[in-house]
Amino acid sequence: MYPRPALRARPRLLLLAGLTLASTACAGLFAGYDVAPNGLARKDDALRRLLATGHADSALAEVAGGNGTAHGDELLRALYAGILAHYAGRYEASDSALRRAVDLAEDRYTKRISKAAASLVTSDRVLPYEPGRTERLLIHYYGALNFLRRGDVEGAAVEARRIGFLLERDRRDPDPRSTPLDAFLRDFTGAVFEAAGEWNDADVAYRNALALRGNGAPVDTSLARPLPDGEGEVVIVVEQGFVAHRVQQSVTLLLEPEEAKRLTGGEADDRLGAAALLAAQVLEAAALAGERDGIWYGRRPRGVRVEFSSDRSDAHDCKDEKEEDCKEENPYLLRIAWPTFRLDREPATAMRVVADCGADARVEVAADLSRAVVRDFEEERAAIVARTVARAVSKLALTRGLEKSIGEKDETAGQVVGLLTNLGTAALEQADTRSWQLLPGRIGLVRLRLPPGTHALTLEIASGAGDGAVRTIGLGHVDVAAGRHTFLSARIWQ
Repeated sequence: MYPRPALRARPRLLLLAGLTLASTACAGLFAGYDVAPNGLARKDDALRRLLATGHADSALAEVAGGNGTAHGDELLRALYAGILAHYAGRYEASDSALRRAVDLAEDRYTKRISKAAASLVTSDRVLPYEPGRTERLLIHYYGALNFLRRGDVEGAAVEARRIGFLLERDRRDPDPRSTPLDAFLRDFTGAVFEAAGEWNDADVAYRNALALRGNGAPVDTSLARPLPDGEGEVVIVVEQGFVAHRVQQSVTLLLEPEEAKRLTGGEADDRLGAAALLAAQVLEAAALAGERDGIWYGRRPRGVRVEFSSDRSDAHDCKDEKEEDCKEENPYLLRIAWPTFRLDREPATAMRVVADCGADARVEVAADLSRAVVRDFEEERAAIVARTVARAVSKLALTRGLEKSIGEKDETAGQVVGLLTNLGTAALEQADTRSWQLLPGRIGLVRLRLPPGTHALTLEIASGAGDGAVRTIGLGHVDVAAGRHTFLSARIWQ
């Protein structure tokens, strides 16, 4: 660690005064970006509450009126409208919104819009939203559910093929966070193909599911075959809670003047080296802040303040200079903000469906969507941090330029303008926390063979505390026909 430049009283006092002003300014600024206690934008939090209390129609009306989401992106509005219309029972409207989302998502996926220019000036929030792999897959999952709700298994099979196409196109190495979702979708599409009588496609889907699970498969999924005489099968999709949502995490760094100079001036290699070191220290600070596997469980991430060190042994030190050659300079605040994920509540994992005739089956085939979306985000994390650091350095260069320009005429005025510009640009830095916030946190699949007739189904959920307590939720009545598949989906909010 090299000796840190001596800072004189006046810049320190100016910084303290500026920090006081900034705290007031930031309060006003972030009141405009209104967030709920869980870190969600209040409008998104309100939509979740409406959906969880059975008011999907009201939530859909809010989105349709342009008041129901804090995000102005057309693709995000289509995703919100599609899922809300599904839960409101307006399946045609849901299909229309989801088709629009597919068109926009594919267009943006194909073009891979440059994320360098506009975001370096303001933030990533100005960029067109591009859904991750999990969100793209779930668009067609909800499309298939819409058709199944209307009894159109052929239409659902079309969506199932689209899911299979995306799984093949966006194939990735096995990962314990995303592979369970791929396996679930293979099993789900296999059941849809069976219902449509497309046995070869069903067989391929099941084989893919078994391959994804490997030797440790929790259930030996049967390959496609017609149902036995005198039996029907109910395929139940159980969705739980809400997916982990993006929230803002930030690191505030105090840079001494010499460190700021190295980031904004000098040789290109020096600037790049300092920026790389800055990014590494930011990620290290974030890793120590308390998240687990990329998710904050039950609490919001806290801001972190660190002192940036470039480990330069040849740094300039004012104490070795003559008084007239050593100008007083402000230290600089560098605020870097990026998205991370917060999960309000972890979903239960021990569940089974019980029929009134005594038949029962555990929900074995399941996927944790929160872990899957975090896996998607990790593919973008390095680029996001790089853009964020580049944006922070650009703002720092602007601050130093103004300070130098005005300081040539009046040193104190230059310092004041530089300080206020520095604090203002730091306060304006916001992470891009947009995502499809209304998705469930976990999806499970259970298949139950039943005799023909009308049956009442109940979902039993173990407390997870080891006390043997079980919570029961009625899933309603289902009509079972011999040799036929009947699909049922349910969303459990807690």
